[in-house]
Amino acid sequence: VMDGIAEMIHDVQVEATFPDGTKLVTVHEPIR
Repeated sequence: VMDGIAEMIHDVQVEATFPDGTKLVTVHEPIR
């Protein structure tokens, strides 16, 4: 990861479709 990028990314959200519907998953501070 380039310098300074990890500090800019606080949350990553991924929306995925499963057999029982669509889910939104949030990952807090994915890069430490």
